[in-house]
Amino acid sequence: MILVSFGLDQLSKTWAHSLVGSGNVIAVFPGFNLVAIANSGVAFGLAGGAAPVILIAIGVLLSGMLGIWLMRTRSPIHALGLSLAIGGALGNVADRLMFGAVRDFIDLYWDNFHWPSFNLADVAIVAGLGLLILVGEDQPETSANTS
Repeated sequence: MILVSFGLDQLSKTWAHSLVGSGNVIAVFPGFNLVAIANSGVAFGLAGGAAPVILIAIGVLLSGMLGIWLMRTRSPIHALGLSLAIGGALGNVADRLMFGAVRDFIDLYWDNFHWPSFNLADVAIVAGLGLLILVGEDQPETSANTS
């Protein structure tokens, strides 16, 4: 699943950015546009002034920590959530390595309020971590004779 979320992210970013073109907007339907934006920061453009190498290091470190958890888990649902999050994080790391910024292309809006643009890597990260939060921790096996 890591390769699937990573691959879909990279393919979708390449497709959207080549279709839209830098600085342009394609209205898909009310509430949804395709855009081509380079985000040098993290979520919502925060830390935009940070050096890309620092954000790359953080992304690799967090992916590694989640990877260790993935190797230790016996829970298929945890494995799915972790794999989605790792694939998404590595997709954004790959963008930073290749372009110095993350390529965003999804613009959701209501009236004049636009949610900060994002991409499928962000969706995979949020879905994966959200799944982990929803299912909670693995419950330890207990014996009937515990006293």
